[in-house]
Amino acid sequence: LLCCVQLVLTGVAVLFVDRLGRRPLLLGGVSGIVVSLFLLGSYYAFFDQAPGLAVFALLVYVGSYQVSFGPIGWLMISEIFPLCLRGRGLSIVVLVNFGANAVVTLAFSPLQELVGAGAVFFAFGVVAVLSLAFIFSVVPETKGLTLEEIEAK
Repeated sequence: LLCCVQLVLTGVAVLFVDRLGRRPLLLGGVSGIVVSLFLLGSYYAFFDQAPGLAVFALLVYVGSYQVSFGPIGWLMISEIFPLCLRGRGLSIVVLVNFGANAVVTLAFSPLQELVGAGAVFFAFGVVAVLSLAFIFSVVPETKGLTLEEIEAK
């Protein structure tokens, strides 16, 4: 089921990225991520007798990621760097991305033991809210623009 959700919603992102734009997909997807992380936090903190809630939250998270950060993040970073800096910029972004993934992976279990899974997911939800605010206030829409037009901005 999880793989089907990933496949279908990645296809949705690919089909609609040029019609809807990058920002709407990012804002909608990250909003879903926020909801799913707070649902997971609530499951672990209050509703651990309702495993269906955790499954639903996980499906919402994966689906939301697949229409937002999954494809759009990689697309936009390839668009926003000026041509003269693109190779170096992409290298740094990939390093930071995989480094952050490693930190989250390595820190999750110790944090879960220290403060509990609910608190960890609530904290991740707060980070997702901050990323939503960043996207809303800083990330430009690049739909319909050539790389030269994006670079000029």
